[in-house]
Amino acid sequence: MLKLKGLIVTLIATALGSGFTPKAPGTAGTVVGMFLVYLIRGWDFQSQAAFGILLFLVGWWATLVWSRNVQQTDSQKIVIDEVLGYMVAMGTLPRTATVLLVQFVLFRIFDSLKPPPIRQFDRWGKNFKIGPAQSFMVIWDDLLAGMLSLAVFLALAKFFPEYLK
Repeated sequence: MLKLKGLIVTLIATALGSGFTPKAPGTAGTVVGMFLVYLIRGWDFQSQAAFGILLFLVGWWATLVWSRNVQQTDSQKIVIDEVLGYMVAMGTLPRTATVLLVQFVLFRIFDSLKPPPIRQFDRWGKNFKIGPAQSFMVIWDDLLAGMLSLAVFLALAKFFPEYLK
């Protein structure tokens, strides 16, 4: 039973193993998020929101268990936060190839550069003692990057609507 729990935690925390990618695991996790967002594109808003909240709660739990198991506060192998951040970045935007790609690029920029306040939450996630608050911070900085990506996209779409459909 413990092996099954470990497998489930690993699959969730590493976004189906994408976190084990040797180069750019965060980008690989975002690709999983992109695929997931595309898969649920036909769901109504309430179902997508409920799924996102459920995935957040399960991801938070998996991040906590993974961190405790490896005794590391913010392992690069944990990429469920990128999946969740990308889901936020997409919000209720149309799931066209252009929008998916633009949001992928914007999210990766903000997740990598970590402008304030994202940087502060990222530091807290690395500096807190392993526990629920630390696991929350690991995810929260990516949710903020997703929110910033969505805000920038909406601003760009206002000025360049013909390109962002």
